[in-house]
Amino acid sequence: MNIANDTEREGSNVKTLKAEDYSDLLKTSYSDAFAFSDQEQLVLDLYDQLHELELQESLLLIQDDDAYLEDVSTLSDDAVQEQLIKAEREAMDARAEYELRNRLTENSLTMDPVLKAVHGGEHTDYAEKRLLPLVHDKSIVSMVHSSLASELIAATKALCKAEEGNIGANARNQELAQTLIKLAERAKTQSIEDVNDPGLRDEIREVERSVKKSRARLRTLKGILSGMIVGSGIDWTEDEALRDLIMDDEEDG
Repeated sequence: MNIANDTEREGSNVKTLKAEDYSDLLKTSYSDAFAFSDQEQLVLDLYDQLHELELQESLLLIQDDDAYLEDVSTLSDDAVQEQLIKAEREAMDARAEYELRNRLTENSLTMDPVLKAVHGGEHTDYAEKRLLPLVHDKSIVSMVHSSLASELIAATKALCKAEEGNIGANARNQELAQTLIKLAERAKTQSIEDVNDPGLRDEIREVERSVKKSRARLRTLKGILSGMIVGSGIDWTEDEALRDLIMDDEEDG
């Protein structure tokens, strides 16, 4: 079937397209081919209203239970709380039962026309043939969603790796700082050039270079993490750790 071939061919393109190209991918030749008639739209609206009325009816049936007729003014606070919890649980059960029944009904009503639209061939009714473009577009959207989900997972892994790198850099920076302090105590007020021991002098210089590199890398990682946190939309102002990370202005030293 040509539709299946088009779907497979466009599905292979999803892996190579960038996020900004998804809009072009979704603009298939069938995107504007389907429109409900006024009568069909009216039937769908009435169907939605019927479902809403059925849900309200299910909730009202719960309230007809004799347990709800008890005068709560004679109950203790704990008993009232228990009644509220019971009422919430029964309301949730009623809604879950309604949604399950509704989902099964919709699946039964929609599965047969979809199967006929895809596999019916020449014997497919006109109304069912109109569904075929929508089935095609749904397949494309599903593939795009899968691709975006994979990109989100990859971005999350990259963020975790950057956070691990930041933690490691912090630990290394602390170690180098402690080493520098010890060397400074040994050198006391002497400058590097005043140190007579060439080996110690070279060691001090190497440690200072390592500290500078570590601090530069730490600032870079902090900048990356700060940008990702701010750009994610997270309310970092309410989190002390995130606020310290973003607002920390470490001096070069």
